[in-house]
Amino acid sequence: MRFCRIILSFVAVTFASRSAAAQPSGAVVERPALVVNMVVGGLPYDFFVRFGHNLSGEGFRRFMDEGMVFTEARYDYMPTDRASSLATVTTGTYPSVHGVVGASWYDVLTGAEVELVADPDASGFGCDYGEGCYSNANLIAPTLGDRLVAENPRSKVLSIAADPVSAIVMAGLGTTAYWVDTATAGWTSSSRYMLYLPGWVETFNDQYKGNTYFSEWFWAPQLAPERYVNRRYDRVEMPEEGPFRRLAPAGALPEAAGGGRYAPVFATPLASDLVADFVRQAVVREELGRDDAPDMLNVCFDAPRDIIARYGPESVEAEDMFYQLDRTVGSLMTFIAAQVPEGRVLFVLTSDHGGSSAYDAAVPQRERFSGEQFRTIINSFLCAQYGGEEWVAGYANRRLYINRREAFNRNLSLDEVQRRASDFALQFRGICRVVPSCDLRGGSASDAYMQRLRNGYFPKRSGDLLVDLEPGRIEEVPGVRAAAGSAYDYDIHVPLMMTGCGLPHAVVTDAVDMASLPVTLARILGIQRPEAATAGAIVPVVKYTE
Repeated sequence: MRFCRIILSFVAVTFASRSAAAQPSGAVVERPALVVNMVVGGLPYDFFVRFGHNLSGEGFRRFMDEGMVFTEARYDYMPTDRASSLATVTTGTYPSVHGVVGASWYDVLTGAEVELVADPDASGFGCDYGEGCYSNANLIAPTLGDRLVAENPRSKVLSIAADPVSAIVMAGLGTTAYWVDTATAGWTSSSRYMLYLPGWVETFNDQYKGNTYFSEWFWAPQLAPERYVNRRYDRVEMPEEGPFRRLAPAGALPEAAGGGRYAPVFATPLASDLVADFVRQAVVREELGRDDAPDMLNVCFDAPRDIIARYGPESVEAEDMFYQLDRTVGSLMTFIAAQVPEGRVLFVLTSDHGGSSAYDAAVPQRERFSGEQFRTIINSFLCAQYGGEEWVAGYANRRLYINRREAFNRNLSLDEVQRRASDFALQFRGICRVVPSCDLRGGSASDAYMQRLRNGYFPKRSGDLLVDLEPGRIEEVPGVRAAAGSAYDYDIHVPLMMTGCGLPHAVVTDAVDMASLPVTLARILGIQRPEAATAGAIVPVVKYTE
């Protein structure tokens, strides 16, 4: 195992190969009173390399200068997305076991669309007549938080995110989740978690309604114009006064169709500040890390994912978001550390996935892949081959779902239908490979690529055809310039850093499987691994827990 110190250059952050003694011999990690697991949505690893020289000293730099930095952390499944990755870093296994294949899928028997967190049987907290009601009813695998509470009933586990999918997936089967109601910008939860919102949450929401937090905020760049690496922008007018003048104050934003009054706010850095403010209240009011029962706090910053997708990683908006989040994270870490006795808090920072370049940043502009057109043409092909009218039930997250009743009613082999459809689909421009699900069921993978696809395959939810696009290609989605979903390195290579509780300062350059994170945290906490976990612990960290 090679350890190195991080050295800054004037151009970028590079990793030196100089060996360093990380910690005095015999030292071990102290059991944390609180584990804070921070996940930044859609943050590519290379942001730390490209923009690291502009970081402040208290946020990401604190991880890089004081903690353990894993430079080769990757997700070993495809297609990558927010829900699947958050389930992976909390359960210790991949979609093939935990069953979260995306925020939605199509039922293989009925053809009906299923939303991961939608639960019409949940009640209260602002959801009306089954609409906008969410819970963990569709989750399968227990998380690290579930294991912690099972072994330490007095432990508290909270998961906080602006988006309900992020909060609920991290919370797992039996812990507490909070998210934002975009109609009111107030924090909420579900009757599946509690009978009513705690008083401190109601108070927090009331305070936000009565101040100018939203009405006066606008997006102002953090740095002087010449310090930005990126030069492409949509909202910024530089180098004049500095504010992103084309973006209206949050209070003046128009109603978002179907998304709630404050939905546009969640594609701005303000959303990360809103999350951080609520986290501070949760730490204080729930007295996290204040007794001998270890607690856990999962925090997902969803806004970076939406900002990068909307403007592209080459944009000033994405770069400035990174700097603003750096300061937000630094302030939050300082606050939390001050609340936990003797600094017994372990901070973890990672991301749910990376992302492609913006499709329109290249010259000539890249053509995008139309999932709707793909669905229509495959349906027409199967109808011509076998008769009938509706052979395709749906398309979502690089997966096409065949109406299996058509095959069964005609006494056809589903495997044959899948293979004929996949062979035909290869003619589509932009497609690299189409894999029928019959090739993903059972047996041993022929290579690392196929194993990655199998790790992402859950028979009841993953459909019939898995589509892999050419490098750099993304699907055509309104308002989206850059996206995840592939097995390429820009999607699966993510940052992973830990600091606190006696962990040494070191840079680990060996490969790390992201499914190993919750297993490793279980070792640090001194509890059993999550029940469904299939990965092992990260060896360099385990060394300091024994």
